[in-house]
Amino acid sequence: MSSDEQRKAGEDFAAALGEAAKKLQQGLENTGHILTAQGAMGWVYRGDLPKARQALGKLPVDKLAELSAVAAALSSLADEVAAAKS
Repeated sequence: MSSDEQRKAGEDFAAALGEAAKKLQQGLENTGHILTAQGAMGWVYRGDLPKARQALGKLPVDKLAELSAVAAALSSLADEVAAAKS
């Protein structure tokens, strides 16, 4: 393998490693958001709204909008299931 080929292989490896690290970081960030939202739901379930608000305050605005939509869907689904059991 020539030095140019070695250099190119090294650059390709570095680029692939950088992309993998970026995807890992994004995945970990998303997991953190999910765990934060679940924690907030747990605080609401226990009636501790200040702690729920504190947890939600850690989320970015776009995740809060997603969470709001998911919560509305969950509420509607829970109502449907409860009605079906009545």
